[in-house]
Amino acid sequence: MIKNIIFDIGNVILNFDLSYVLPKFTKNTEDQKFILENIINSPEWLGYSLIDTGYLKKEDAVELVKDRTNHVKDELIEYFWNNYNDYSLVNEEVLKLIKQLKKNNYNTYLLSNINPYTVDSIKSSGLFNIVDGSVLSYEVHKIKPYIGIYNELINKYNLNVNECLFIDDNQKNIDTAVKLGITASIVKPDDYNSIVEVLKNNNIVFKWLLNILLKSLRCRYKIYLFYGILIYI
Repeated sequence: MIKNIIFDIGNVILNFDLSYVLPKFTKNTEDQKFILENIINSPEWLGYSLIDTGYLKKEDAVELVKDRTNHVKDELIEYFWNNYNDYSLVNEEVLKLIKQLKKNNYNTYLLSNINPYTVDSIKSSGLFNIVDGSVLSYEVHKIKPYIGIYNELINKYNLNVNECLFIDDNQKNIDTAVKLGITASIVKPDDYNSIVEVLKNNNIVFKWLLNILLKSLRCRYKIYLFYGILIYI
């Protein structure tokens, strides 16, 4: 029986849609490509998650990116690194969902590759106050998908892996959880309904969630009925 639900943060609780974010910094498609290739997919960020390990400061990451790109777009690099968290938005629907899980006697935890700058930017959302615990990569100097950070969470809170459900948007992270005996499900990035679907598929359905599912079904029924009428006409 599932008693503990473990959430990733980025693109699960914290929305960061690049199709929305990048145009906020520049309308130039070449500059957008530059940010994607040289900052977001850099070793400092998604490439090797160096900043999420807690060993690398943001200021040092900025300088590394500048050097590697021969200082051709230093201003853009600084502007993006210093302001991207303004567009890292906590999904309020997911926060409400976590609160409802708590009310229905489920324990909730966070397991995330994340840096201290992003954590500081989202503290005001109350996320860290409503969960039962968390293990964050920059604090333990370990990152997913490697087993070490999972064991940090399991041991810190004395969790029974057979009673855990892990929700993440990265398949590699899911695979590691499964190897440890944790039930794990991948969700679509920045997709609240995908999380609801995972809970439903794992038999985590309570009154509040049931109402959401019923509303969704009624909406689909109305759409099907509408198109059925059109076809009949």
